[in-house]
Amino acid sequence: MEPAPSTTRPTRMRNVALSFAALVLPLSLAACGSGDDGDDDVASDPAPTSTSSSPSESPSPTAEPTVGTYPAFEPTDYSFVLSVSCFCMGAGVPIEVTVEDAEVVRAIYGADDTGRGGTQQGDQADDIYWVTINDVIDEANDTEAARVDVDWPAGQDYPNSVYVDGDKNVADDEIGYTITNVVVSP
Repeated sequence: MEPAPSTTRPTRMRNVALSFAALVLPLSLAACGSGDDGDDDVASDPAPTSTSSSPSESPSPTAEPTVGTYPAFEPTDYSFVLSVSCFCMGAGVPIEVTVEDAEVVRAIYGADDTGRGGTQQGDQADDIYWVTINDVIDEANDTEAARVDVDWPAGQDYPNSVYVDGDKNVADDEIGYTITNVVVSP
């Protein structure tokens, strides 16, 4: 006698789990490929890259700042697009952030999600994404982190990106921030 055919059908959760596995596996393999040559114990500041948006210029840029010495972003009223890379829902979706009097007053998803979290363009972003440029700079200045990578072009008064690995012995605590389209209000 043959066993009866399975009566279970794929569930939405199973599809989510498979999608998550498909995303995590390549990231895990990439993280493992970095080797352990001892360089991971030092915070680094890679060479700056250019941006497609027009950066605002500092009147007196800091000469080669390092982790712990990045200067604060002086404007208090501005908007920017934030993308966050982490192991969290909604990661990677651009978020349009508006800051007034140095406080976030609005943060909305700028595009529909591509699978994680199901966000819709125009929806209010989750509270964890309500961050100012100075919040991102605070992350860049984290001297306790196992690794901090900052892309901050010379003469620009904010970073293009910040990546922080809080503890090299903890999985999935890494977070990256990308800042684009900064518009300072007059």
